[in-house]
Amino acid sequence: MDSHHTSTQKRLAIAIVLNAIIFVVEFFGGMLTNSLALISDAMHNLSDFFALTLSYVASRVVSWKSNSQKSYGYVRIEIFVAFINALTLVLIGAYIIYEGIGRFLNPEPVAGLWMIAIAVFGFAANAISTLMLRKDAHDNLNAKSAYLHLLTDTIESVAVVVIGLLIYWQNWFILDPVISVAIGFFVIKSAWSILVEAVNILTEGTPKGIDLHAVADFIRSFPEIENVHHLHIWSLSSQFRALSAHLVVKDQLISQGCIITKKIEAELQKKFNINHPTLLLESKICGEQDTIVDIHHDH
Repeated sequence: MDSHHTSTQKRLAIAIVLNAIIFVVEFFGGMLTNSLALISDAMHNLSDFFALTLSYVASRVVSWKSNSQKSYGYVRIEIFVAFINALTLVLIGAYIIYEGIGRFLNPEPVAGLWMIAIAVFGFAANAISTLMLRKDAHDNLNAKSAYLHLLTDTIESVAVVVIGLLIYWQNWFILDPVISVAIGFFVIKSAWSILVEAVNILTEGTPKGIDLHAVADFIRSFPEIENVHHLHIWSLSSQFRALSAHLVVKDQLISQGCIITKKIEAELQKKFNINHPTLLLESKICGEQDTIVDIHHDH
């Protein structure tokens, strides 16, 4: 296991502990101050706790070596975890909105000063966790989903502090359910793109940012290629893009065909970040009819 992977796991472990503490403090603080906003933030932190725990487990599992039963290894665990994390956020966001609307219809007094103090604590702890995982969010979808969990909580904590100040100074108790509903919508919005991307990967969809026909045109641009068909592109994880295609070339030595495929594979990696291409060379179009992309190259 490389040092970067190990350091990511350590940061996740620290973030897990911090989120467990935040949940306990904010949940019981919300109960004592009668603040739905604090309780909502606490529930989001509870989802972060489980999300980060899942992310930590996934970071360990994806490093397991491939075997005869799992020839690609366990890289897809990352996507399952990201899917669960994002779906959990959407459900929690919907519940927060539901509770906020109920409290909005019947506003209740809130202990603003204590609400401020607890929210400031939550903000500080969330900010530390967010900064720790910021760099890792660029590396894979799983880390990105965990990072977004923490980032949304940090922003929410700031909002709760501001609302606490207004409640303390102006007794605007109606703001407590208002910010709760806003938190709910923000949670759903932040999770939706990850949920959509995870579903696309799990259903073997074409990776985000990849145009299947553009890739076919690119392969066709090589003078050795006469036809491209049965082209498929999918992801096993956010860092593992696979491609398979049938390429028609002139009848020639196998050694010459290897030179062609190696050149195309290198260019696919460079231009489209496709790091696991499988190219089948043919001297004529095969008879199968389930062609996804069928493009002829006229010389």
